[in-house]
Amino acid sequence: MSLLERDDLLAQLAAEWTLASASAGRLVFVEGEAGIGKTSLVRAFARSLHREAPVFGGACEALQTPRPLGALRDIAERAGGPLQALLDAGGNRHHVFVAFMELLRARPALVVLEDLHWADEATLDLLRHAGRRIAGTRSLLVGTYRSDELVPAHPLRAVLGDLATAGPVHLRPAPLSPAAVGTLCQGLAVDALEVHLRTGGNPFFVTEVLAAPAAEVPSTVQDAVLARAGRLSLSARAVLDAAAIAGPRVEPSVLEALAAAESAAIEEGLATGVLRVDGGVITFRHELARQAVLRAMAPTRAMSLHRMTLGVLQAKAIAHALPRLALHAEGAGDAEAVRHWAPLAAREAAARGAHLQAAQHWARALAHTEGGAARAQVLDPYAAELRACGLIDAATDARQQAARLWRATGDAKRAIRSSFELAQLQLLSSCPDLARQSLHSARALLAASQEPPGPLGPLGTADAEALEEQRARIDLCEADVLRHTLDFDAAAALAAPVLALAERQGDRALLLDALSTLGGSLMGCGRGDEAVVCLERGLALAEASGADLWAARFLSNLAMGCTWLLRLHEAEDYLRRGTAWCADKDLDAPRLFQLSLRAGLHLLLGRWDEAGTEAQEVIGDPRAMAIARVRAHTALGRLRARRGEAGAREALAEARRLGGDGVGSTLSAHLAEAERAWHEGRADDVAREAAAGLALMQGKARRELVAELLVWRHLSGAAAGVTTADAGVTTPVAGDHPGALEAAGRWQEAASKWRALGCPFETARALTQGDETAQREALAIAEALGARPLAERLRQRLHAAGARGLPRGPRAATRGHPAELTAKEVAVLTLLAAGLRNKEIAARLSRSPRTIDHHLESVFGKLGVATRAEAVSAAFRLGVVVSARDVPLRGPQAPSRR
Repeated sequence: MSLLERDDLLAQLAAEWTLASASAGRLVFVEGEAGIGKTSLVRAFARSLHREAPVFGGACEALQTPRPLGALRDIAERAGGPLQALLDAGGNRHHVFVAFMELLRARPALVVLEDLHWADEATLDLLRHAGRRIAGTRSLLVGTYRSDELVPAHPLRAVLGDLATAGPVHLRPAPLSPAAVGTLCQGLAVDALEVHLRTGGNPFFVTEVLAAPAAEVPSTVQDAVLARAGRLSLSARAVLDAAAIAGPRVEPSVLEALAAAESAAIEEGLATGVLRVDGGVITFRHELARQAVLRAMAPTRAMSLHRMTLGVLQAKAIAHALPRLALHAEGAGDAEAVRHWAPLAAREAAARGAHLQAAQHWARALAHTEGGAARAQVLDPYAAELRACGLIDAATDARQQAARLWRATGDAKRAIRSSFELAQLQLLSSCPDLARQSLHSARALLAASQEPPGPLGPLGTADAEALEEQRARIDLCEADVLRHTLDFDAAAALAAPVLALAERQGDRALLLDALSTLGGSLMGCGRGDEAVVCLERGLALAEASGADLWAARFLSNLAMGCTWLLRLHEAEDYLRRGTAWCADKDLDAPRLFQLSLRAGLHLLLGRWDEAGTEAQEVIGDPRAMAIARVRAHTALGRLRARRGEAGAREALAEARRLGGDGVGSTLSAHLAEAERAWHEGRADDVAREAAAGLALMQGKARRELVAELLVWRHLSGAAAGVTTADAGVTTPVAGDHPGALEAAGRWQEAASKWRALGCPFETARALTQGDETAQREALAIAEALGARPLAERLRQRLHAAGARGLPRGPRAATRGHPAELTAKEVAVLTLLAAGLRNKEIAARLSRSPRTIDHHLESVFGKLGVATRAEAVSAAFRLGVVVSARDVPLRGPQAPSRR
C-alpha cells in the first residue's frame, strides 16, 4: 500500500534529520494505535536515506518474556564491530551502552527502535541512556510505540517522562480520511464508506479488509486476517501456524525444519503478503495478523508446534535463543525442559540488567518445580531479582519460603543466608522487629551448626570460613537494624570487627558492605570526620572496581550524614556528584533517593520551589523506593505547612503510612507534625508531638533530632528554657548546635549560626524569640520565603506590641485575588484557561514542566479544586480571567514536545 496522507510526517522526519546531522542529535517518537502505519512511515523515511547515511533498526518482540536487548542485537548484527563483540561476549551492560553511543557518534546515522511498548527492561534502560545523550551525536534516534497500550503503570511511561527534558518530537499518524480509503477501494466491488466506517481509517485494517475474498466486508480484523489466510493451500496454512508459534521473528532454517515436507509453501505465504522477509528473518506483515492466527489455533495444535519448535531450536543451537527455549518449553508443557531452560534464560536476562524478565523466567521455573531443595534453589535467585525490580513484598515472600525449605531440608548454610537476606528485605519494608526475628533465627542456626554433629557435619576449614563470613553478614545486618532504630553507637561496635575481618580476608564484597555500615553508623554518632574517611574509602574502592551501585550508595550516605551534621556545603557537593553519577550509570532508584535527600536539603537552604519540584518528581516516579517516597512526602508536607498551603496533612500522613512503625520514621513523623501544629497555632499538639519524639530518643544519638524536638517543645510554651535533662533525654546535645541554642533561649547565637549555615527559615524562627528589631528581620525573611503562617504570626505579634510601619503582607497583585495567588500562579492559571497543556505552559513561561506541575498543585490547593476544568471555572469566577480576550492565543502549531 502506498503511503497516503503521510507527506507532512515524512517532511517532519526529514527536517529532524537535517537538524540532527548538521548539529546536535535528535530524538523522535512515532506513536499511535496498532496498525496506524508507524512502521510503514519510518521505513519509508529510512529508504529515502539509504544512500545518504547508515540506517540501523531493531524491533522489540511481542513475547510474554522478551529477550534482553533484542532490538540492540538486531542493530549489532548490521553494525558489527565492538558493539556486536561486546554483546556476543556478554559484556558489561554499561560498556555495551557506551559502544552503542560510539556507533551514533561515529557519523550521522538513523537508528530506529520499533515497538517500544514490548521492550524489555534492559532495552528501556538503553533508550533512557541514549536519549539523555543523543544531543552529543549527529544521529537521529527514532522510537515507535503503541500509545493505546501504555496503561498508567507501563514502564515505558517512566522512560518517556525521564526523556521529556531532552525535547523529543512526538509524531502521531492520523487515520486515513474517507477520500484516501476511497482511493484504495478503486476498482474493487466494495463500499468505500462502509470500509472506512468498519476500519476507522486504520491503514492495516483497511488493507486486510480489502484483501478478504468475501463479498461482504468482514466485521473484525481477525475475520479479515483469517479470510486472507483461508485462500492459502493447506500446506501454506500449516506454515502460517508454525510461523505464528515460532515467531514473531523466525529464522528461515527454523521454519523450514518445522514445515518439513511443506517447506515449499513458505514461498506461497510470502507471495500472498501474509508473511515477509525482514533483515534475514521471516515475520508476519503485522503482529496483529500473527495474534489472529494464534487465537484461531486449537490448543492441542499449539502445544504440538511448541514441542516441535523447542526441538528444532535445541538441535540447531540458535544463538541467543534462551528466552525462546524457555517459552516453548512452557508452551509444550515440558516441565523438565522448563526447569532446564528457564534458569539459564533468567541468568542471561539478569546479566543484561533485565531484572523483570529474569524474575519472570524464575517464576516460570518455580511453577514447574516441586518442594524441597529444588524449589528453594529457584526461590533464592527469584527473590534476588524481585528485589532488584523493587518488588519488595514479593521478594520477602519468596525469601520466607526459601528459608523454611532450607531449614526443612537441613541445609543450614543456605537457611542462614536466606534468613539474613530476609531480614534485609524486612528492613527495606520498615519492619525492624520482623528483621530482628529473622536474624535471631539465623544466629540460632549458626550456633547449632557449630555444635557437633550439627546440620553441617564435621567442620572443615572451608566450612569454618563460610560460617565466619555468615556471622559477619549477620552482624552487619543487625547493625543496620540498630541504625534503623537510631542506636548508632551499638551499630558501629558491631560493624568495626566485620571491617577488620574483611580486610584480613581480602573480601571486596564484604569490605564494601562493612565500610558502608560503619561509615553510616559513625555519621549517626556525630563522628563526622571518621565517617567521611570511612565512606570516602568505600567510594574510591567502588569506583575503582566498577561497583556502580555501591558508589551511588556511598555518595548517598555521605550526603545524608553531612546533612545531619549540618555540613551542608559538603552535602550539596556529594548530592551533585551522586545525581550525576547515577544519571551517567542509569541507576534510577538511587538517583531518586538522592533527589529525595536533595529536596530536604533545598528545604533547609530556603530553595523552596526546588524542594517542591524534586519532592514531586520522586513521588510521581514508580521506580522510587519506599524510603525515598517517605522523605519526599515529608519534605513536601513540611513545605506546604510552611507556606500555609493545602495538602500538608495528607502528605505527612502518606509519609507515615509508607514509613511503617520504625523508630526513625515515627520520629520523623513527630517532628513534622509538631512543625505543622506550630504553623497552625495548635500549641498543645506541638508540645504533645515533641514530647512523644523525645521519649523515643532515650539513649539515642543524632543530636540534631534531639535539638529540633527541643526547639518545638520550647516554642510550644510547654517548658520555656527546657534543657535536655528536663526533657528526660539522656542523649547529650552539644551546646553549640544552633537548635540547642535556640531551645535554650539563646536566640541571638542560634540565629547567627543558622544564618552562617544559609538556613533562612531556621534563622527567622530563632529571631521570633527576640526583640522588635529581631522580629522585624524575621518578618522580612518570612515574606521573602513565602512562609505565610510565620509572617502572619509575626505581623500579629508586632501589631499587638504597637509596632508601626509593618509590611502589609502579600503583594498588591496577590492580595487582589481572593485565593491569594502569586503573580506566577496567575500566569500559569491564565495559560491553563487558554487550554494549554503543562509542557506548553512551561515553554511559554521558560520554566521546567516540573515547576509548572508544582505551581498548578499550589493553585489547586488555594482554589480548593481537584481538576483542571474546576480551576478554569474558578479563574473566571474570581476574575483572574475576565473574558476570552484575556487568554493568550496559542502560537502556530508545531510538533508537540513533551
